[in-house]
Amino acid sequence: MRDFEADDELGGGRSAPDSITDLRTGLFRATLLFGSIALALALIVTPAAKRGADYVASTARIDTMTTGSIGSSNRYTVRRSVLQRSGAQPCVIFSDGGSTGAC
Repeated sequence: MRDFEADDELGGGRSAPDSITDLRTGLFRATLLFGSIALALALIVTPAAKRGADYVASTARIDTMTTGSIGSSNRYTVRRSVLQRSGAQPCVIFSDGGSTGAC
């Protein structure tokens, strides 16, 4: 058996470098734990979010808007009323006063 000294009893039997090493080990374990939880959530949530986005995109209630250009040198204003029938052409007014569409 070992005879204990007064310092051993007050310090709990550990020296200062051992407690720092324990803190580093604990921090490393916590980092690994939270990192693995984040990785698992990313692997689970990403496919679920994609399925949800695909479902929303496949519903018929989404307005599929297309874009285009009418020449880069012309300035124009596009006017469209919320009261216009679906599929009706918008009113396009050019800078010279000319217009096309349902004005």
